[in-house]
Amino acid sequence: MADFNSPEWDKKFRSIFADIRQKQCVVLVGPEILKIGGRSLRDALREHIRESSPDEIAHYYERDGFFLFKDKIAKEDVQREVVLFYEDHNTATDVEEDLLLQVARLRAHVVLSINPDSFLSDVAYKYSLAHRFAYFQHGGTAVQEVEMPSNEIPLFYNLFGSLKRDDSLVLDYDDLFRLLSSLLGSPGLPANLALALQQAKHFLFVGFDFDKWYSQLLLRLLSGEKAIRTFAIAPSQKNENTTTFLVKQFGIEFIEDEQAFFQELIRRAEKEGLLREIVEAQTPESVRITRYLQNGDVLSALNTLKTAEEHVETATLLLSQYNDLIAREARKTLDSRDYAVRFNGIADAILSTIKPNR
Repeated sequence: MADFNSPEWDKKFRSIFADIRQKQCVVLVGPEILKIGGRSLRDALREHIRESSPDEIAHYYERDGFFLFKDKIAKEDVQREVVLFYEDHNTATDVEEDLLLQVARLRAHVVLSINPDSFLSDVAYKYSLAHRFAYFQHGGTAVQEVEMPSNEIPLFYNLFGSLKRDDSLVLDYDDLFRLLSSLLGSPGLPANLALALQQAKHFLFVGFDFDKWYSQLLLRLLSGEKAIRTFAIAPSQKNENTTTFLVKQFGIEFIEDEQAFFQELIRRAEKEGLLREIVEAQTPESVRITRYLQNGDVLSALNTLKTAEEHVETATLLLSQYNDLIAREARKTLDSRDYAVRFNGIADAILSTIKPNR
């Protein structure tokens, strides 16, 4: 196990924590962070697709992790299969959440993920950690602007799409080319996220295989106008799980003992007051309700709330208020400003109902 208790590492951790406080440290989450019984979720997905959809796949590119599909219909079938796979393997069942929770608790203002799932956001909701969640939709779709991230309300951003939009998933080289075109050209990243990346001095990568194409892409995005600088990146011959590394002013330091490094980072962050407090874990139903509210689906949130016996009365009252609000909005008898106030009031009442006691 690596020894991170040395004057040299004391200095490095102080620098990281200073940049976290100044909103100049970005955490990037790769596919190796998700585990099922100690096995990478990405490997499990890859094996599942190859076994469940052999007739749809013409070839699989092992190095880059991309499929070649026989036709468009075959690709759409696999897209749906990917979504179903993630629904069957989630943090409420068999995906290990410990490392995700540690990432969510760290007071970094931006967490950039190349995974299509919302597991990090789900874990944050489960433990009542405030945040914003958004994702990039490649293919020329208008970019969804995001609020300026902060240490109190960080931004969790999926760079490679979302399971909510299966056509946003990056599964083959065509998807990759559209992603590159959108990211590096138009529409580009949301302005507030792009600004946060430009201002960052530290980039902490967790769960990456640095010998993959997406690592090169991320360095290009992070470098911005400094793209002319050369990055000497060689795959590790000592340990293929060398997936955590530190980029400081675009000088790369590989850290082979990922688990020990992150444990030490979290331990020191807690002493520095840089871990966000968590409350009693919410139930899966409460997490689902919160997710509905995040997507603006108050009706689904209320219908789910109504299934809990202890909340039937509250849900029925709020449902009545919601139906009245929608009816008045449809008749155009309500000022738009009043509509927003009442709509948000109903959402806040739902959140207060499911909020665990501190």
